Amino acid sequence: MGWEFAHGSDIGGRSEQQDSYSILDHMGNYLLVLADGMGGREQGAMASDTVIETAHTRFYSPHRAHPEQFLKRLCMEAHRKILKLGRNNGTSSGSTAIFLYLQDNEAYWAHVGDSRLYHFHNDKLLFHTKDHSMLALQQQNSEFGNSAESNQLYMCLGGDNDVVPEINAAGLNNDDLFLLCSDGFWSEISPDEILRQLALPGTLQYHTDMLIRTASERGGKNADNISLLIARHQTRKRLPGLLKLVFRK
Repeated sequence: MGWEFAHGSDIGGRSEQQDSYSILDHMGNYLLVLADGMGGREQGAMASDTVIETAHTRFYSPHRAHPEQFLKRLCMEAHRKILKLGRNNGTSSGSTAIFLYLQDNEAYWAHVGDSRLYHFHNDKLLFHTKDHSMLALQQQNSEFGNSAESNQLYMCLGGDNDVVPEINAAGLNNDDLFLLCSDGFWSEISPDEILRQLALPGTLQYHTDMLIRTASERGGKNADNISLLIARHQTRKRLPGLLKLVFRK
C-alpha cells in the first residue's frame, strides 16, 4: 500500500506568506508538516520556517522513539527554537503546527494552535483536531463570555504559554484521506464541501487546486494565507524515491 499526495498554497490578500509546509519521506515513512506563522513583518514567516527546519533535522536524524514521543519532542524543540528566535531579534513571534506521521498501517498526528487536520474515510469525516483558540473555548464553555476573536490563540509554538501538544493516532484502512490546512482554508471551506469536491472527476492535485482557489475567492481582498496538504492512502501504487519538499509561494 502507498500514498498519493497533493499540496498548494495561496498568499490571499496578505502582503506576505507566513504559512510553510513540507512533505518528508524516509524509508517508506512519511512526515507531513504545516505551520502558520504569527508576528510582525517577517517574524511569522521565520517562525513557521523554524517549525519546518526542525522537522527536517529531526526526521532525517536517527531516532528510535515511538512516533507519539517523537512528535511531542518535535513540538517542544520547535517551541524552544522560536522562543530563542524572538529573544535574538527582540521581537515576539509564534506559529501553529500540524504534524502527521505515517508509518506502516498507522497514522499519528500532533497539533498546536488552530491549523487543522481532518481524517476522512468512505466519504465521511471521522475526526478533526480542536482549535487551541479562545473562540473554541468560548464555544465549549459559556463562562468565557462572547468576546473572543476568531484568531486569538491560547496555545502556540513560541508563545508565552505552556505547550501541551494534542496527539492522536489511528489505524489505516483502504482509501483513508488526511487533510492538513491553515485557518485561511478551513474558515472558508466546510468538510462537506471538501467531500463534494473530492467526489468529482479529476486528480487529487486538481481537487486541491480547486479547493484553494475557492477559499481564496471567498476570502476576497482580505483573505488570509491559505495552505493545504492532502494525503490519500492507496491500495495499488506507492510513490517511489525520496520526497523532501519545502514550499512557500
